[in-house]
Amino acid sequence: MKRIALGVLALALFGCGKSAETDINVIETLAGTRVVVTSPRQQSIDYVLTALGTVESIHHPTISAETSGQIVGIEAHEGGAVEVQQLLATIDNTLHKIEAEKAWSELQRQEAQLNNQQREVNRLLHLAKSQSVSKDRLEDEQAQLQMLTVQRDVAKKQRQQALYLDSKTRVQAPIEGLIARRHISLGDYVTPGQPLFNLVSVKRLRARLAFPEHQATSISVGKPVSLQTPGAKASIAVGTVTSVNPQIDPLSRAIEVIVEFDNPGDWYPGASVDATLIVRQTENALTVPTLSVVRRGGNEVVFVVDGEVASQRTVKLGWREDEWVEVVEGLMAHDRVVTEGSALISDGSQLLISANKPTP
Repeated sequence: MKRIALGVLALALFGCGKSAETDINVIETLAGTRVVVTSPRQQSIDYVLTALGTVESIHHPTISAETSGQIVGIEAHEGGAVEVQQLLATIDNTLHKIEAEKAWSELQRQEAQLNNQQREVNRLLHLAKSQSVSKDRLEDEQAQLQMLTVQRDVAKKQRQQALYLDSKTRVQAPIEGLIARRHISLGDYVTPGQPLFNLVSVKRLRARLAFPEHQATSISVGKPVSLQTPGAKASIAVGTVTSVNPQIDPLSRAIEVIVEFDNPGDWYPGASVDATLIVRQTENALTVPTLSVVRRGGNEVVFVVDGEVASQRTVKLGWREDEWVEVVEGLMAHDRVVTEGSALISDGSQLLISANKPTP
């Protein structure tokens, strides 16, 4: 009998406990869902596209020999900086000096012959006035003068050529930059066209970027671009789009964009680069925390606080970041929007507002 009485008592106690729990849930549901609200924030937005690319030198000439001879001096080494017209190497100019001297001697000879012939023609012209010389002889001497004039001009060109080849025995840098590679050693015999140095200019660089083809219509010449490279994380380069390839790469389905920029100081050709291209900018754009936006019935909505009741608003969204999103349509700056708890409510839900939370 004691066991039966204890069992009945336990059942009674269990029933009372369940009823109390149900009453608590009902009271809480009737009171409303606890949420946190905030006001939309107006801010400036940069609409950007991102891409990866490679840094290149705009000017990277291969300096080649322009005359033949043996290398007798090297003044530049790989990795070294050079200025415009700085001496890089010297080619033996012994034969070129001889050729230049021969050309000078030949020019002097031609000048002497031409002067003598000019005097003879002047003398015959003076005699022709008194008809003391035949017309045929005068014409022959004038023709000889013309031929000697042409020969003198040829001698001048030959001397200029000899001096030019002699000057090319001093190999000079055509631009400011760095020596990327040296192809010669002392004692080497070089011929015209043989590479001597590879030079790269690093003062101004360009980045070759690849953007997805669907972004092609948003990119145009003159757009600002921000660049970063893993090799120099502390520096940021800013450039502009200088050209857009009119063809889409059939393999990568990307469009190639060239951006030129001034070297911040520690960037080198061949480095990888992360690019951020600013498509456009908007002032006073309306934004809310990403947490505020939920999907209802296939639409993106936010819940606006109307007294202590949630009012559903269908919104059109624009630019998105990790913590916030732009609202283009469906919301006003003075509205109060549910953030935390928005996924738990629906249109007309009763609310318990914990606090107002500032928009990030």
